[in-house]
Amino acid sequence: MRPKFLSEVWFPEIIKQTEGKVKIQDFWGGALLSSQEALKGIGSGVTHMGFIYPGHYPGQLVSFTALKLFPRGPSKFENMVWLYRKAFEEIPELKEELAKANVKPLLFTAGLPGAFCSTKPIKSIDDIKGQKWRAGDKWAFRFLENAGAVPVSVAWDDVYMALQTGTITGCFTNYDGLHLMKFHEAAPNLLVSKELWYAQPFLHLVNIDFWNKLPKDVQDGMLKASEIAEAAFSRVYDETFDKIVEEQRAAGCTVTFMSKEDIAKWENADRLQDLQKQWIEEAKEAGLETAPSVMEKLRALVQEAIKREQ
Repeated sequence: MRPKFLSEVWFPEIIKQTEGKVKIQDFWGGALLSSQEALKGIGSGVTHMGFIYPGHYPGQLVSFTALKLFPRGPSKFENMVWLYRKAFEEIPELKEELAKANVKPLLFTAGLPGAFCSTKPIKSIDDIKGQKWRAGDKWAFRFLENAGAVPVSVAWDDVYMALQTGTITGCFTNYDGLHLMKFHEAAPNLLVSKELWYAQPFLHLVNIDFWNKLPKDVQDGMLKASEIAEAAFSRVYDETFDKIVEEQRAAGCTVTFMSKEDIAKWENADRLQDLQKQWIEEAKEAGLETAPSVMEKLRALVQEAIKREQ
């Protein structure tokens, strides 16, 4: 979804809006930098621009990890990107952490919502109780625990085999990643909802030193291209979600949409407050003294983003 979008929409729009003054040489699939190397590589000038997922840098991008403590969010990308832009305006810690790495964001995109794929029938969140499930980070592990599942750590590249062999019953991950890795072939029972947003944005960054040397008209053109691209991504986000549902059902998978009751159980508001308090304490220990303020501001923005859809 995203690589195709960048190469077919964002990159051409940058060239158009800068009247050809910017040309892009692209590297895909970790050919230049691995996902764990990208932040340092962009900041040090190995590449002028690049993509990172904040979840790969919990020690450097501490404030970004707070987003993981909001398992339910806006279902439309237009409201997600509104939230991300507002967060960068109102929560200086987000911008400061990136600035320390000598980068700044140009474009926000997102993964599709979190989804459950299971080797056994799954019609509601209650069906995962007592079963071994894989997720990608410690907070998702806690959400699985709160729902009654037994979290199991499995490397991403080993998930398909773990599902095949019965090492795990299911996996909770972003819907596009699940589809790309074909987990539904081994676990054809799916439980999905657009409200289970994947929270942390995918950040498309530029090296600050490089950016500051660009002429003002080029900077303005790149920012305009990013604005146009973000608006276009809303359609891509919805169409990709619907296409995956259609393809999986055509392949014989059972795709069930979560009920409001299921979403509330997954969010688990009472226990979620405890997890958010835990995040605050851990973030303070990591050096983010303003963690309570970051959490409170994000809570208000997430609630406002959800209300925008009502």
